[in-house]
Amino acid sequence: MKTKIAEYAYDLQSGISTFSIPDFDDLTKVGMAATLAIHIKGLGEIKYEVLRGVSEHFMGIPSHSLESVVRILAEISFVILTENGRKIEKILPTIPVFEQVYGTISSFANSELSFNSQEQAILEILSALENAPRNKDNLFNNLGIEKPLFDRTLLIGSKSGIVSEHLARGRSIVVSPLYFADNLDGLADAAAAVSASALQSTLRKVRDNQGWPLSMVKATGEIGGVKLDAAEQALVDKLSSEGVMKPPTIAFGAKTESFVFTPKPGSARLNAANREVYERAMALVSAVRKGQLLPNEYAIRSPVRILESLREKGYLRSNSEAPTQYLNLVYLKVGTLQPGPNGHQFHLTKTPENTAALNLAIQLLRSGSLAGMEVDQNARIALGQDEKYIQSLISARQIKERAKPIENEQAIHEFEQLLLRFD
Repeated sequence: MKTKIAEYAYDLQSGISTFSIPDFDDLTKVGMAATLAIHIKGLGEIKYEVLRGVSEHFMGIPSHSLESVVRILAEISFVILTENGRKIEKILPTIPVFEQVYGTISSFANSELSFNSQEQAILEILSALENAPRNKDNLFNNLGIEKPLFDRTLLIGSKSGIVSEHLARGRSIVVSPLYFADNLDGLADAAAAVSASALQSTLRKVRDNQGWPLSMVKATGEIGGVKLDAAEQALVDKLSSEGVMKPPTIAFGAKTESFVFTPKPGSARLNAANREVYERAMALVSAVRKGQLLPNEYAIRSPVRILESLREKGYLRSNSEAPTQYLNLVYLKVGTLQPGPNGHQFHLTKTPENTAALNLAIQLLRSGSLAGMEVDQNARIALGQDEKYIQSLISARQIKERAKPIENEQAIHEFEQLLLRFD
């Protein structure tokens, strides 16, 4: 888990940014540093006052915390500061293109920071909930955390919305909305019906074969040539039918087909600004999976190569199956169908959203992951604007009230006892 500290800290920051939680100290700094780093990577010089407004408005980084966060990034050579005395005037992002942002910040955290027991507990719990919900009793027993600390951590998680408890089949199931977005009750019921390992292995097999036709999974009991046992088959069917996976269903002529993807992640891993990109990426994957596995006549040998060709050339050569295979992409405004010598060509409509969707579709086919979808593109655009724009952006909204701090009853009790000694 040490290599993923910054990733979990980012997840935490995305969930608790509107709350004041005295229990968290260094971990929130790591989360803010990770949040800022992924948003400024690849950008040019940024005025500090612009950064101040954007980071508070889009990233939940309080103005009073920004300087310490920026200085952490300077310490790990992610930014160069332009200062006038002790006042920061500009920052220049210097994060290498292929730098693993989370890994570098995690290394810094491991060597330079020390987390308290509450911070360690939330890291352990987020790590356990990232890939699947957990039975609450089993989670407690497996983590080995003291009961009061465990209960306090779940209370913080519940009040801030980063953890939720669901009663399913007489058991208390813990889920994190950071990692799962749809029908959490149904997901909790699935977790209660089988072991955590069975649910996790099912989701892993789906992730490794994103966009597989659901009819083929049911007919063969396999996904991507990998056998599903009876429990895993039942889980795929349950999660698909109950809207946990929400497989996109596409009409191809007179037939319809659903394509299986992992459950849509929560806001920590899929920023709201990227939801349309995600939907279009799934449609792209579904289209080439149809050509690969359910062709009318000629099968696609390499779905990844087809999408790479579309990215390189901007179109796919004409074929007779294009009108049925790519029609849904036309409806989603990903591209257009144009007559060609042997059928129709599919031409990509070149917009930033479609380019991002195409890149994500290729990524889904290669690794099954959604890496990079946590970045708010609106924040990156705003960082390139002037101070007047940022001021108008912020003044256009009502000043947000800070949520009431999530109090620590034990700390309050100890403070009251301390006061009594002076009476």
